Amino acid sequence: MFRLSGFLLLTLLLSACSNQQYRYEAFEQFDIESRAETRDSNNFQVRSAVLSDADAEALFGITMQDRDVQPVWLEITNNDTDLARVAISSVDPKYFPPAEVAYFFRKEFSKEGWMALEERLMELALPRFVLPGETVSGFVFTNHTTGTKAFNLDIFLGSLPPTFEQFTFFLTEPGFEPDHASIRFRDLYDETETIQVDSTGLNSVLEDFECCTQNHDGSERGRPVNIFIVSDAHDLLRALLRAGWLETPRSQTEEKTNPHYLFGRPADGVFRTPRDKKTDRSQLRLWKSPVVVDGKPMWAGQLLHAIGSKFELQEKLFGIHVDPDTIDGRNYVLQSFWYAQSLEQWALSPTGIKVPQDSPVKDFQGNSWFSPDKQRVVIWVSPTPVSMTEAIELKWSDSHNSGGDQQ
Repeated sequence: MFRLSGFLLLTLLLSACSNQQYRYEAFEQFDIESRAETRDSNNFQVRSAVLSDADAEALFGITMQDRDVQPVWLEITNNDTDLARVAISSVDPKYFPPAEVAYFFRKEFSKEGWMALEERLMELALPRFVLPGETVSGFVFTNHTTGTKAFNLDIFLGSLPPTFEQFTFFLTEPGFEPDHASIRFRDLYDETETIQVDSTGLNSVLEDFECCTQNHDGSERGRPVNIFIVSDAHDLLRALLRAGWLETPRSQTEEKTNPHYLFGRPADGVFRTPRDKKTDRSQLRLWKSPVVVDGKPMWAGQLLHAIGSKFELQEKLFGIHVDPDTIDGRNYVLQSFWYAQSLEQWALSPTGIKVPQDSPVKDFQGNSWFSPDKQRVVIWVSPTPVSMTEAIELKWSDSHNSGGDQQ
């Protein structure tokens, strides 16, 4: 009898949910246009903004973030005399069509409510064509990301063969604060601490750099620092976002619990790449160094890649098992910049530490690591896209070859 009553109660609850009417708030209430960023060309003006999860829920009447959906608003003005075609997939190759988004939430409404939701999503979706002299606007339903939303918008103009224009956006989600936003980078070093060097002399400077991070009081060694990046902060952030790295929210920075220190402080920023939508598998920790190379700051970094169990509870209880091969992580970061067409040039510096694979050591958190060679990579970031075939490898003299073996 109890099981039957429970079944009837569940049926009534599901029936009540399925009979809900569809409700939403008007577009005009959110003042989206006032916070949009603008990109201009001779033929087009494009504006774009990203909504917070709370605003998206109110505007569309559904919790899109629960299905990893994030609406991006775009407005396109065609100033040319030819028809323009909008490549929706350029914003996100795996975007969600409006009907699919509505289908995700069909069980939350009555059939009429579901149809009303689908109609509203289609009504607010970005059109694929823009007539000469026309302005259109609407949403593209992208995969959800946290923090800065980086994407391109491609527009084709005229008949075959069409001309092509691309617009790049980096939009910050309202209310999001990345961990690096709290750092006053200009105040980290004074003039007496700054080391000015050109690219040819950089290899010598790296000989004096610490091989590894330390724990908070410097009494124990962490893991190798084998990645250096020469770039302005703004260009570096954009290059990381183009390469698919995600910012870490200030409130969730894992470095607060058991941080690796370099230059006497935890990482200035931690960037992540997920293996899936729920689980982060790689962390790139970055510190601004006191070195300035040809007028641009140099950043020091290390990559940690989690392997083994992906179950969050187990990792919290027993810790994350980290890939011991630090060279693989170094190469992964180099390749991520290269494939994102942000790599201007790179060099290998034999100034690191060599730890044989058959004699690994442990960091202060108990994770083993080895480094089959003592090469550290230096990456020069380009502010504009560079073809993969045009990236240059800088060859340093073998005379600077002082990197040590295991100590």
